[in-house]
This record gives sequence, C-alpha cells and structure tokens, in this order.
Amino acid sequence: MITEEQRNAIASAESAVRMDPANSEHQVELGMAYFYAGQFDEALAAFQQAIDLNPGAAGAYNGLGRVYYHIGPARSAIEAYEYAIALDPHYIDPYYGLGILYSAQLGEYEAAIDAIQRGLEHNPDEAFLLASLGSTYARMGRFEKADAYLQQAIALQPDNAFAYSWLAIIYLHIKRYDNMITACQREIEIGDDHSARRLLGYVYDRQGRYDEAIAQLERSVTLEPGDYEARVALARVYRTVGRGEDADEQYAVASEMAGRDNEYGQACFEAVSGNLEQTLTLLEVALTKGQVQPGWVRIDPEFAFINDDPRFKALIGD
Repeated sequence: MITEEQRNAIASAESAVRMDPANSEHQVELGMAYFYAGQFDEALAAFQQAIDLNPGAAGAYNGLGRVYYHIGPARSAIEAYEYAIALDPHYIDPYYGLGILYSAQLGEYEAAIDAIQRGLEHNPDEAFLLASLGSTYARMGRFEKADAYLQQAIALQPDNAFAYSWLAIIYLHIKRYDNMITACQREIEIGDDHSARRLLGYVYDRQGRYDEAIAQLERSVTLEPGDYEARVALARVYRTVGRGEDADEQYAVASEMAGRDNEYGQACFEAVSGNLEQTLTLLEVALTKGQVQPGWVRIDPEFAFINDDPRFKALIGD
C-alpha cells in the first residue's frame, strides 16, 4: 500500500510527462516515483521509455539497476549500473548501487570495494562514497578501517548523516556506548531519524536510563509507526518501569507487524524481545534462505546484546 506522499509524487511526475512526453528526464523522475512506491513494473517501463527517448540517459540505467536490485536477477542490476557508469563516470549513484549490491545482497565484499573505489577515482572528494566504503568495511568486520573512512567522509562533509549512522552501528557493536550516543545525537541534529532514536533507546535501556530510553523509543515510533523493533523495545522498557498495559499494547502491535515479515525480521523482533532461543532458530532459517548476509547480521543493532553468544557467532561464521 502506497502512502499519500508517494501517490502525490507519482501524480506530479505523471503530469510532467503528459506536459512534455519527449523529455527523458521527466520519464526518469516518473520511474523513481514508481520505484519508491514499490511499483517496480511501472518503474521499469518508465526507465525504458526514458532510454528510448535518450539512449545516453545514465539516470535511467541507474534506475533500472535499482529495480533489478529488488526484483532480480542481480546480473541485470550489475549490467545496468555498469552501463550508467560508462555513460557518466562522474555519476556517483551507480557506484554506490554496485557497492551495496555486492556487499549486502551477494556478500562479495572485495567486488563492492572495487566498485566504490572506481567511483572515488573519478570523484575523489565525494563524502558519500567514502562513507559507503566505510560501511562496506564494517560489514567485513574491519572496524578500524571502517571508522577511518567514515571519519574522512565527515571531515569532508560534516552534515553527512549516513556516515554518522554507520559510526553509531560500529560503536554499538564494539560497545563504545558513549561514542555511539554522540554519533546518534549528531545524526538527529542533522535530520531527525527513527533509527537513530531506536538505537539510543537500546543503549539507554541497557544503561538503566529508562526515562531517556522511553523518550527516544516513543519518538522513534512517532517518526515511523511501522518500526516494530522500536515498538517491542518500548514494550520492554514499559514493562521494566511497571507500565504493564502500555507494554502489552505495544507488544501486540509489534508482534502483529513482525509476523508479516520474513524470518530475518522475526529474528530481529525476538532478539529485541530478549528471546534468545527463538532468535537463533529464526536466524538460522533466514541465513539458510539467503535473506541476509552474515556480514550485516554481525553488526545489526538488533543483535548488539547477543553477539558474544557462541551460538550466534557460529551462525555467522565468526
């Protein structure tokens, strides 16, 4: 189900196409509006129409890559991204697209690094690509190198929220909680974000700072009502402070949402709930089905407080 904002974006893009149907850029914008609404068939058609109008439309090929990332096959996404790069070597989006495809979906980290570094050869001061390189090293478990690239990105662009979000993930994983809190707070200063609020809630709960945890998690849910991980974390803190009815209400909503997700999403839900056995069972299924790469599981904030468990380590090959 698409949101009102997405519906309005589609309507606006469709109007622009009707007014100037030979404009390939309008077709790309329409394709992206469909893409963000999850209407992938319509997005593919719009991107292809843009290419028919302008075979040199690098943005259209990048759009194809983004759609194929979601619907497959991966090879089609790679080909589309590479074609976009060939058309415009200074266009950073397809380098990032390749990097996240290789790292998050295929687990081919060296290929991801190669793609991002190719982008940096043409865009040496591009903070987003530096942060993307840092995120890739984080997935590999090479945290010092990841930290260095993320700090380099921030030095170039102090308001790079993406870099701060990854610093927070790293610091949470290695239990540098004060640094994690600072990174989340900086990310929120740049632009309020439900994920940063959720992570603060996790750590404040861990530290026994329950009022602060509740404030952050309530704000996270306000920003993104569909964040069932924030909701179940909030339920835990409510129960800790004796707000049983509020806890039951949040848990029921979160459980229903998580039940509609795949096994990996359910594993995250159970981990935040504190149910270790269910977490490990679901996580094994998710990894077997290829729903997620072990590199992300290692640093996923939802598993931050069980990542020392030997059975968890065994599942991800550590």
